Amino acid sequence: MGNNYSREGHMLDTRMVELVKNHMGITISQDISDFENVDCMIYNESTADGYDVWVVTNDTRQVNVCENVYYYDHDIANAFDDQVRWGDQSFYIDDGVYEDCYIEDKLIEMFSEKVEDIIINDELDITLEEINYLKEEYGFGEETEETDSAKVV
Repeated sequence: MGNNYSREGHMLDTRMVELVKNHMGITISQDISDFENVDCMIYNESTADGYDVWVVTNDTRQVNVCENVYYYDHDIANAFDDQVRWGDQSFYIDDGVYEDCYIEDKLIEMFSEKVEDIIINDELDITLEEINYLKEEYGFGEETEETDSAKVV
């Protein structure tokens, strides 16, 4: 789990994932003992005739085939995002599903969407160097410089 590729300079993917999870209060467990103790479970199942399907549910005792079961794994990252938007914070995500369904890529995308809020979140363990890098990388603070120079003219 987790790639340590440096993205656009020097912030690691794993650091972006850590920051967005902390900012949004998301926990992800791959420990099967947490399976019933989370808001949402995401896992793989096999049908009676041997096909793989993916399940995203809040209640494993009442899985709705029409709403909770996916035939295509590429839909799972978006389903995870939906669950976060609907208020789920704790997740069990099967190890293979986490990797195969690009959950980490979705978390990095969520980081990009929330980066401005992450920068100003005083409760996160984010360094001044990281804040300055993110402001530069994502172009925050440039509007005020343009406004200030327009006043001079």
